[in-house]
Amino acid sequence: MKTINPSIIINLLAVPKMGRRRTRQLMAHFGPEVNPFDLSVKELCAVKGISKDIARSIKSYSRFELGEAEVEAACQKNITLITCWNKHYPVLLKKIYDPPILLYCTGQPLQAREDTIAIVGTRRYTAYGKSVTQSITRDLNLAGLTIVSGLARGIDTIAHQETVRNGCRTIAVLGTGLDVLYPPENRQLASQICERGTIITEFPLSTGPERGNFPQRNRIIAGLAHAVLVSEAGHRSGAMLTALDAVDQNRDVFAIPGRVVDKQSVGTNRLIRNGAVPVATGEEIIQAINPKLFNPLQRVQKKLSVELSEAEQKIMENLGSDPVHIDQLANQMKMEITSLLQQLLSLELKNAVQQVGGKQFVRA
Repeated sequence: MKTINPSIIINLLAVPKMGRRRTRQLMAHFGPEVNPFDLSVKELCAVKGISKDIARSIKSYSRFELGEAEVEAACQKNITLITCWNKHYPVLLKKIYDPPILLYCTGQPLQAREDTIAIVGTRRYTAYGKSVTQSITRDLNLAGLTIVSGLARGIDTIAHQETVRNGCRTIAVLGTGLDVLYPPENRQLASQICERGTIITEFPLSTGPERGNFPQRNRIIAGLAHAVLVSEAGHRSGAMLTALDAVDQNRDVFAIPGRVVDKQSVGTNRLIRNGAVPVATGEEIIQAINPKLFNPLQRVQKKLSVELSEAEQKIMENLGSDPVHIDQLANQMKMEITSLLQQLLSLELKNAVQQVGGKQFVRA
């Protein structure tokens, strides 16, 4: 089957009042063999949603170099453009109400039938939120599921980082052009993601981090996944918008319960009151969505065991998801600070504990 030239899509989207929906209807009506710019006003008006004024705008369009230049610039930056008629376009994303008509992709190729879970949350996370997000992400990684998130500061970054650390696949969805990475401090992480995963956007090259782009981006995050997990979210968190997109798209929504006094858990606790499924492990998510996966799992894989010494096991018994200062820990265990630091360093290397700042430690 002949594929649609991305430059045609780019030019159609540049026609006043066309937009994604009318462009999709037009291309679906005539098929990839036809260039809409070659059609008459009468032929264009035969398509639902194409008025005579819009048809005339298409016929009077002359900036064809715009599409050609965009395709050439993408090629030079090693960016692949795929339309929603491409065989690699994700099946789950194609099923949403308003799927992106054109995706800019870098890294590894997208897969049409990929089992994915989206993880989103607040930019200002707590040590509890970080620890539980890492643990659940690890469970999902071990099960072979792809993690989708938005490469934003906070929970998004943690989900991507944990997946990269585990040598697994993750998809980052940007609210900018692929050549305008935001936030800039995640540039190295983006490079690591591309080694096994993919970074995508529907925004043209040179598009900056405009505020209105991110709610539009969120529907793609939800649309790519079988389900969305909200880790921590405040009252007005963008993660809540992603959860609402998931509901609109008939996708499952999971949330990590939090303490009622934590501002970062106001959103997740509200989601749970409104029907989101509370979870504490990735295994709970997998068991719930397993029948919907393209490749259902025969069994849920368990966490990798970590061999700990007797002293390390005692330290783990005294740590939880709330940060504990090393002075308090040393007092509880009746250990010298120097000896305790050595044990904590060993546990950090085993990914069993984490230092969360100010010489405070939590279980990983």
